[in-house]
Amino acid sequence: MTEFKPVKLYRCPRCLEEKPRGAMRNRLPNAICVACSNIASDALHASNKAAMRLRRMEKVIAKAQVNREAKKLTRVINPAATKRMHDKVTARKQAERAVAKAAEVVAKQEAVVSDAEREMAMRVLARRRFLPFVLRFKPDYQAGWVHREIAAALEWFSDEVAAERSPRLIITLPPRSGKSELVSVNFPAWHLGRHPMHDIISCSHTASLAGSFSRRVRDLLRDRGYGTVFETRLSPDSQAIDQWTTVAGGGYLAAGVGGPIVGRGAHVLVIDDPVKNKEEADSATERQSVQDWYATVAYTRLAPGGGVLLMLQRWHMDDLAGWQIALQDTGGEPWRVLNFPAIATEDEKYRKKGEALHPARYDVAAYGRIKANMAPRDWEALYQQNPVPEDGEYFKRKDIVFYEKDALPPTLRYYAAWDLAIGIKESNDYSVGVVVGIDFDDTLWVVDVIRGRWGSFELSDKILDSYQEWKPDVVGIERGQIELAIGPYLEKRQQERKLTSMYVEKLLPGKRDKFSRARSIQGRMQQGRVRFPKPQDKPWMTDVTRELLSFGSGGKHDDVVDALAWIGLLITEIAPPRRPVAEVPPTWREKLKKHMNRQARSAMAS
Repeated sequence: MTEFKPVKLYRCPRCLEEKPRGAMRNRLPNAICVACSNIASDALHASNKAAMRLRRMEKVIAKAQVNREAKKLTRVINPAATKRMHDKVTARKQAERAVAKAAEVVAKQEAVVSDAEREMAMRVLARRRFLPFVLRFKPDYQAGWVHREIAAALEWFSDEVAAERSPRLIITLPPRSGKSELVSVNFPAWHLGRHPMHDIISCSHTASLAGSFSRRVRDLLRDRGYGTVFETRLSPDSQAIDQWTTVAGGGYLAAGVGGPIVGRGAHVLVIDDPVKNKEEADSATERQSVQDWYATVAYTRLAPGGGVLLMLQRWHMDDLAGWQIALQDTGGEPWRVLNFPAIATEDEKYRKKGEALHPARYDVAAYGRIKANMAPRDWEALYQQNPVPEDGEYFKRKDIVFYEKDALPPTLRYYAAWDLAIGIKESNDYSVGVVVGIDFDDTLWVVDVIRGRWGSFELSDKILDSYQEWKPDVVGIERGQIELAIGPYLEKRQQERKLTSMYVEKLLPGKRDKFSRARSIQGRMQQGRVRFPKPQDKPWMTDVTRELLSFGSGGKHDDVVDALAWIGLLITEIAPPRRPVAEVPPTWREKLKKHMNRQARSAMAS
């Protein structure tokens, strides 16, 4: 990785920017930067020129006053001079017009000085703030509150990179929201203007798209107006489309997601839309390929303290953003996430529930037309940034019925089922055990969900711990390779822990797929005969709800659904518990009949 020598910077007392010694003018400690010096020189020259013209006009005015006094004297001393009075009046009027013209010129010169000061202020503002920089070079850019929020986050990101704090930022936006113009085009140019020695790597789903962004950033640095704001200049020896450098040693490299990145490191890694379309997003192979590329190629190019800027529209729960967000729960890097749905799902800081993101581009009616022409899942993913449909696909949200903590019936018969997956790596599926109770009305009450990644020994203990806590009548385990592998360990641990009373039912999947097996539990939920605890009572219910709603729409995990499906198949073969019948006291007729029968038997016996 390229090492950069520290450059001593000096603060300009006018614009307060820190710049190298070569960009300063005059001797220290009163040195100012070249840009401020040029602006100050132009303003001073215009001011001196206006002052000189004003002094000339004052002389003209004084001379006119002298002529006026001379005219009075000629009237007294030489009456014949009155014939030339007309010429004197004409001269006076000409002098007055000259004075007015001089005043107008001075006013214009003062306006020139004011415009120079305003231009200097705008340049300083564009250096310090990102959105004024964007509007300086693209005045017709439609910036709303959402773009101001993104601009503030990008300013924070740039400062964190400069301080080597390794920032991580995710921005999710609907299509056609102006996100690439901000993040992929203007931000690299603005950051390189502030830190010309930094390296930037920009990636997109194809190398051609990344190259087009690189061309636009390079053209922005070539713009004459850019040179009035920043002193960063392109190196004349390296100005290729996909890779170019600055005079200060920094540079820009464009690459496609999945392709190689060689030759340079990165203080800033920008990834704009790593997935091209829905087909790639729904492919588990493609998603894993993108994740592997990020972990083994892109991430390894980061300089110490470098930042990652990920911007995309959500296609899938397990896309690059979803994967990184999920890793936070298992010790991954902390990410700052800016999520902007097209239509607000709740009251926000700058809009109310149901309002559009940026009405100047798309209002609620326009989004309504777009939604009418899309599948619910695609609308939720692309425009609402929620890859899980709000109402669910296979299992509906309205069918998930919760019960209060103290509403659990005391007379329940318990059953358990396990969906097994051996392995502790993050790429492995989860092993999930579900414990339910069945009441006299044949309603299922989900009381416990055990979910995790374990090896054979630990998984065996988890199954026995669950049995020891709930004492289910039957424990169902799918019959297969995993069951055969864990079987000896489970039997051994049963003997050691003296839990041989646990009855294990081996479940046969047959030729039914996941969706067919889940029909039994789906039907019960639609009938309102499955009850779940509230998430505030059982934290694992949050993952269960997410998995139920994402089942059938490309969710990464479906282990809880598989375990519930095994429960549904298990209880179809078991008669539900019967409600005990209360004993009715015998009537007097029944008592008399019973007494007579007893006497008759006694008589026969005697």
